[in-house]
Amino acid sequence: MTTAAAQEASPLPSLTGMRFVAAFLVFVCHACVLGYFHPDVASSLQTYAFTSGWLGVEFFFVLSGFVLTWSFFEGESRTRMWRRRLVKVYPNHVVTWFAALALAIWAGQSVDLVKALPSLLLVHTWLPRADLILSINVVTWSLACDLLFYLAFPFLYGLVRRIPAQRLWTAVAAVVAVIAVLPAVALAVLPGTPALPGQEMSLTQNWFLVSFPPTRALDFVLGILMARIVVTGRWIRLGWGPALLILVAAFGLQMYLWPTVYGLTAPVALPLALLIAAVAVADLKGRFSPFRSRPLIWLGTISYASYLVHFLVLSYSHTALGADRTWDTPSALFLVTALFGVTTLLAWLLTRFVEEPAMRAWAGARAVRPGPAPLPEARSPEPTT
Repeated sequence: MTTAAAQEASPLPSLTGMRFVAAFLVFVCHACVLGYFHPDVASSLQTYAFTSGWLGVEFFFVLSGFVLTWSFFEGESRTRMWRRRLVKVYPNHVVTWFAALALAIWAGQSVDLVKALPSLLLVHTWLPRADLILSINVVTWSLACDLLFYLAFPFLYGLVRRIPAQRLWTAVAAVVAVIAVLPAVALAVLPGTPALPGQEMSLTQNWFLVSFPPTRALDFVLGILMARIVVTGRWIRLGWGPALLILVAAFGLQMYLWPTVYGLTAPVALPLALLIAAVAVADLKGRFSPFRSRPLIWLGTISYASYLVHFLVLSYSHTALGADRTWDTPSALFLVTALFGVTTLLAWLLTRFVEEPAMRAWAGARAVRPGPAPLPEARSPEPTT
């Protein structure tokens, strides 16, 4: 099979399945911290919950860079690419934003539309203000980062495209080094008070490392570099199994370092990038992958919608059942499982009746892109155009 044909025949389904795993980690995080479990149980789960949530979001940021690079073709115009991505993001976001607004009003919450509108436009994370970052639908802070990624992608890809293939791993090392140093920069430069409840960092430090779009663009660039490594045949012989073990070890380090600034994204950025690339290579070579089953792929397909609705389901269901209520562990697990079912149903409806029609109507036709260079067995010493 030719290289171009190989890529056209390999849409990397395992990465879609992995999207569900990441979205589920975020769901579990919020289910553990939104008051369903007895406080004693919740406190024991807190470290696992928060680090799982950070891991899930970090995965999406790195994956975005990888997937956009993989699906990009050299002849595609910036406007076409921007239109595809904005149509993918905004319809679901707008629908859930207004749903969240209605739910907030129903719950008797005070809503300041002046502070809420930036979140509708996905520009609400550019300032270290919790009342803006967490307004209306809390999870949309990550979409504000995604918006910058998509707008900057043609320019970032152009820069990465100029890096010789033999220097791509050096570029990865440089990006990872910057990600690792940023927590120290946050501690040295940004105010450390007032501290966030339960965390050894201030709102400003947390904002800079977690939700400030230019900072998180480093994760996105890491994904771009990893895709270029695979495309140019520079991938190392690392299977998804060893890559997963590396990630598990990094996750343990992340839990050990949490709730400090070093326990956010720095420990897991590179291991996640390695796992994404290793799983992609497994798909390309037709090797076994645990993320390629039909149920996982289907759940991954609706994961964006699931991410948007899950916090609303968890939060306002708790309000409806009693804002101050907690449950014993079996009852809490039953409730959370049922709410995961509700989240999945709503995510399917949102995907089926909002996202897919919007993509058909406004995203525009896709052109066929060229394929990548051969994988490591037939490695090319130079980038292939």
